[in-house]
Amino acid sequence: MSVDRRAERIIREQIPRIDRSERGAVAEFDDLAGREVEGCLLSRVLGHGADGIVYAAKRDGREVAVKLFFPSAIAKNGPAETRERLELQLDLIGTNLHPNLVEVYAGGEAPQLNTLYLVMELVPGTSLDKLDGKIPPETIPTLAGQLADVARALEAEGLVHRDIKPANIVISDDFKTLKLLDLGIIHQMPAAEDETEERRSGMEFVATPRYSPPEFVWRQEQEDADGAWRAVTFYQIGATLHDMIMGKPLFTGYDKPRVRLYDAVRDHTPEVASENVQGWLIQTVQSCLLKEWRQRLQFVCWEDFFEPTGPVELHQREKRIRLRQLRSEEIRLAKARQVQSAPGPTREQQLWLLNNAFIGEIRTYLLNTPIFPKSRVSEEPRSQQEYVSRFTFESDESRDFPAGSFSHYMLRSTRPSTKPRSCRSVRRLGRCR
Repeated sequence: MSVDRRAERIIREQIPRIDRSERGAVAEFDDLAGREVEGCLLSRVLGHGADGIVYAAKRDGREVAVKLFFPSAIAKNGPAETRERLELQLDLIGTNLHPNLVEVYAGGEAPQLNTLYLVMELVPGTSLDKLDGKIPPETIPTLAGQLADVARALEAEGLVHRDIKPANIVISDDFKTLKLLDLGIIHQMPAAEDETEERRSGMEFVATPRYSPPEFVWRQEQEDADGAWRAVTFYQIGATLHDMIMGKPLFTGYDKPRVRLYDAVRDHTPEVASENVQGWLIQTVQSCLLKEWRQRLQFVCWEDFFEPTGPVELHQREKRIRLRQLRSEEIRLAKARQVQSAPGPTREQQLWLLNNAFIGEIRTYLLNTPIFPKSRVSEEPRSQQEYVSRFTFESDESRDFPAGSFSHYMLRSTRPSTKPRSCRSVRRLGRCR
């Protein structure tokens, strides 16, 4: 079995278990309000994800956010890998890496809960996933620049967020500022001399399918290729900006059941259009959402997330035309895949098609055979399973042919039968069965 097919099989087997495992994990720490954990007095739940729950808390008189990792998630992801990700976040303490990135204050082990914890800045505002359709269009370019700039700052440190999405972004009440949260699955980009097999993120997907590119969701990312992780970041930024522009989550209408969402990530080219958002940003988002990661890198650079200052150059016009062609090609290929994967006709449908062909042959024979007079054909439905095709002939004494008709009955059963299905024809000019 090829790597791609094995990955697809594993992913599809995991999909039904995802929701159940998340619900069970939340119950582990959902009633800790009023309890003190590592010097933090927990007050209320702010939210939760696949690997932990976040509480508002007070620490040394300051409002903070405390993330508690689910023990079940630690066991699932592996204690060593979980600790490695936590250490990457703790390395950011005191760095003030970027004003649009949540600050990390402390973290480590919480023995009383047999888990790990992380203390972060409590960011005021509203989570972006709660603001569908409410972001003023004129503020989107500024927010887009901030999001791209913080992602670029992480990349400069050799880090990839890997889970940029609306639920991990807080928007200020005046819609002028955003902050990127939750570095829970942050990834250290490998050095060139590292072994490729060591650098892959495994067969199990760790981010959010709706906001991740096909090569990441379907475990086909190529970490040893230049810019591969940047291509993932570009896609996730574009997917997040899609929601700001369109006012709804990416792949809405293509996400239920959940397995359909995975197929949409690979096959569906989303619409990105708005009369209220500048064209340069629409083009950037469309480019970010290209399915093929190499094409993404050809069409997007960090500067594309900021409003151009000069006139539109010829190569930008050419790029716009080429982008339109690529998106059309994606749609064509997706339709071709759907045709290839569509199930063939059932036995009932095959019989029905055969019957239609039979009636067509009779019509052709009557029209082309001179011994028959003029005739007409009418079809009368009797039920959802039966109809009658009636052939009516005009009187023609020169052919010694009196007026008359015969009918062809087609019965389609709704359930399989052990008896052979038959068609019955009745003619007024004598009887035939």
